[in-house]
Amino acid sequence: MKRLRIIVLIIACLMIAVVTQLSASAYSYVRGDADGDGEVMILDATAIQRKLAELSVSSFNEKAADVDGDGLNIIDATMIQRYLAEFPNIHSIEEVITEPDPTIPPPTHDQYELPLV
Repeated sequence: MKRLRIIVLIIACLMIAVVTQLSASAYSYVRGDADGDGEVMILDATAIQRKLAELSVSSFNEKAADVDGDGLNIIDATMIQRYLAEFPNIHSIEEVITEPDPTIPPPTHDQYELPLV
């Protein structure tokens, strides 16, 4: 009975460690939300246009602004404008995207096994 409790405790600790690592190494953004305010609005298309014109933009998320995934260009601003005008949403604008955080190095996997108790 003690062994079972110890095994359950070890498994619980490992699961907590894995969940903590996964949540710490991911970040989310809204596709089309170029200014990072949580909503896709005309100001996001304007932010893309300003960025492309090399004008100042106070806050800018290039991953979120690239709605079609082919690099930031004027088509991204146009797709946001079309979405706001209620054209078909072919690029899943306003979808929440979760990706690994590029600023956090991937975890190293040590080659060891837990001893059997």
